[in-house]
Formats: sequence, C-alpha cells, structure tokens
Amino acid sequence: MEVKQNNLIRSLKIQPLIVVIRLEYNFFNISKKRDDLFLRIDKLSNYGINNIEIGWDSNPEWVNLILEIKKNFKTINIGVASISSKQSLDSILSLDLNYSMSPIFNKEIHLKAIKHNQLVIPGISNIENFKEAIKLGYKIVKIYPASKLGIKFTNELKGFTKKDIFFIGAGGIKSKNLNKLLISGYNALVIGRELRNQIPDKDLEIWLKDY
Repeated sequence: MEVKQNNLIRSLKIQPLIVVIRLEYNFFNISKKRDDLFLRIDKLSNYGINNIEIGWDSNPEWVNLILEIKKNFKTINIGVASISSKQSLDSILSLDLNYSMSPIFNKEIHLKAIKHNQLVIPGISNIENFKEAIKLGYKIVKIYPASKLGIKFTNELKGFTKKDIFFIGAGGIKSKNLNKLLISGYNALVIGRELRNQIPDKDLEIWLKDY
C-alpha cells in the first residue's frame, strides 16, 4: 500500500484533481450507455484530465467494464469510487487498481484492503476516524463531505499529527472554487456531480490550462 500511496500522491501533485463518473441507472441493460461512457472518458482525457474514478456497481458485469476501461485508457490513472462494503471491496481485489476511495471509514474494510495491498482511501468526517486511519498507515485521507465540513475541519486535523498527511477534499466541490480550496489547505480535490455531462465547463477548462 505504501508504494500505491506514494504513486497517487506523486500523480496528484502534478494535477490535484480527480473526476468521478457514476454509472447511470440501468447502465448494463442499454448498450449505448457503455459507448457514451467511453466517449465521456475519452473527452475528459482529451481535455487533459489525468485521474478518473468510476463509481462501484453491484452488477456482475461491472468488473469486466473496469478491466475494459483500464485496457482502453492506459494513460489515465483509473480508480474506483464508493468502496464501503465487503461486496464492493471483494469485487476490486482482482483488478490491480492504483487506488480506490470510500465515503466512510470502516476499519474492517480497510484492514482487509491493506492485507490485499489495495489502496482504499478512507472518507473522514471526524477526528476519531482520522486518528484510526493514521494508525493503520494511511497518509492519504479523503475529507467527506468537504462542502459541509469546511477547510477549517481539515486544518484542525493537521494539528493532531506531525506526519505529512495528504488531504483530498470531496463532496460538493465546484470547478469555480478549485484554486481557492487548494490554496486554503486541500492537497487535491474530487469533482463529480457538479461536472455536467462529465465535460469540463469554462471554469475547469481555465484551471486545467495551469496544469
């Protein structure tokens, strides 16, 4: 896990942004939605997005979908979002992912992930979970939901450890606020629902030009 954490930190220092794509309802029953997904990823790649997360899905075909995405988009750092249950964790064990994220901290899930050398970044919403995550060896944590917790919470967490922790803000992040949030204390940010049709808006286009 140490190597995967270092690699992700290195990638996010180059471009401190992760774009999340959630699969649409009834995705696996309509073939066109698969084509639309690949088109979206291709467009994001062409805009210069380096890190993309695909939302986890319980459908048995989801694993093959991720493998196909990894095969077709080798220049993108592909991860998985919403790993918060045993079922979701078990489904990614064979995928050799560089990273995945959870919206919560679940010690049992994270211990199993570490055992299998899977980087499942914990979602942190209180100080107790932050301390537990640090004890488990995490040096990357996701502050979620960032829009409600605020940067003040993140800066408070920094006072509880002397370790150099990499903070990713997620939840309610808007492209027009990326620079402001990065300057205020986050090391990287996750944007998803606010990115209409998964295509960069003008604010994000301008931001991407700096990276």
